Amino acid sequence: MLAAPSPALRRGQSLVEITLVMPILLIMLLGLIEIGWLANNFLILLDVTREAGRFGATVDPLQWNNGEEANLEHMDCNEFDGGSNTYRDAQGNPRAYLPVQDTSHLPTGYFVDGADGPYGYYDGVACAAVRNMDPLIFDPSNDDVVVSVFSYLVEDFDGNGPQGFTIRVSGRFPPRQNECDDEPYDPFDVNRNGALDAREDDPLYPWKLYDGSLEIGPGDNSENIRGYVLTGHHRVSDNTNCIGSEFSTAEIEARLNGASALENSNTPNNGVLLVEMFWHHRQLLQLPWFTTIGDNFEIHVWSLFPVSAAEPTATPN
Repeated sequence: MLAAPSPALRRGQSLVEITLVMPILLIMLLGLIEIGWLANNFLILLDVTREAGRFGATVDPLQWNNGEEANLEHMDCNEFDGGSNTYRDAQGNPRAYLPVQDTSHLPTGYFVDGADGPYGYYDGVACAAVRNMDPLIFDPSNDDVVVSVFSYLVEDFDGNGPQGFTIRVSGRFPPRQNECDDEPYDPFDVNRNGALDAREDDPLYPWKLYDGSLEIGPGDNSENIRGYVLTGHHRVSDNTNCIGSEFSTAEIEARLNGASALENSNTPNNGVLLVEMFWHHRQLLQLPWFTTIGDNFEIHVWSLFPVSAAEPTATPN
């Protein structure tokens, strides 16, 4: 008959098992902490875009001076009384916000120096996002906020009767920053025929005539900027020549359209606000076996909100 192992041998066996298993358990625990940190930051950023969207949904996007989106002084988070160019960090201390110090990442000759002033619509929405980021910190040398407003019409554009109702974007604001060079049509060309479709006396549309013509087709007067950009650091993933929004006009139309023409026919003309945040995530523990997998990567979150002040009153020709 074999004798049972002595207590000392059993303790030694348990020590060996714990020694073998403990590193795996620690890696799993630390991995869960990093995943939780990432998920928490993602949810904070999502709430940030929602807070900014709620602010923008109650303000008129047409209360914005044409051309100010290209004014470097309006690409900051100044106070409502103008001139401070600061925002608060997680401890409530002022942090300098001076993206205009380095313009090497911006399209050459497009952005210009201009007068500072109180918030307008687009910088107001963007800075509402920055101000609600606690405890996260917005890095103006790396991160970005992009704001776009869309007007859309619900029509039987193809003449198919009740079965042909579709939703089409009839304008993207700000109009001097609304398309990349690879987009097939101008956001104001609702009929996709190269014509100026909106009535010239409609208060929503005079901005599109700033250069006396409609921008149509790839590479034809396209700005390669989509939306108001707070810092201009984000480049579109499928067109690195373009900065700003990840969403083309066609992609927004696809999201607005319902599952059927009947569903579309019950949708009123309206406008929507798109707020996008591009924020670079850093790992909490900075452990080498995790940072080698990926650190300082960009998180993209966004929210869409209805904004009735952008509802179009014009009809297509």
